Amino acid sequence: MRILVSAVVLLGSISPAIAADGTMPARFQGEWAVRQADFALHGGDNTQGMTIKARSIGYYEESTAIQRVTVLDGNSVRYEGVLSNYDGEEKVSGTLRLSPDGKSLLGAGPLDGPEERPTDLSRCK
Repeated sequence: MRILVSAVVLLGSISPAIAADGTMPARFQGEWAVRQADFALHGGDNTQGMTIKARSIGYYEESTAIQRVTVLDGNSVRYEGVLSNYDGEEKVSGTLRLSPDGKSLLGAGPLDGPEERPTDLSRCK
């Protein structure tokens, strides 16, 4: 019996966990900005960052209503939702990845540089 329970626990930890209610884990929630000078800006005033709440992600002049969240591992989630902006609404999905210390969202910022790679965002304090 003990072996069977261990196998079920092990197999359960391999598959991603889905937050059935569409809630972003608390570890990802907060205000995120490109530069420390932008830490005091919030919501739409934070033009190059984002605000992550339990059920939404806010960007400059647009927002995503989160409908489904899949925890890929301790530092990564995939979300699905509806993006709303001045052009209307559309279904979107994306992946958010935290640094091991939880202080940065890796590759979540605007494109930068000649190769146009996404920048990292820092957690606002």
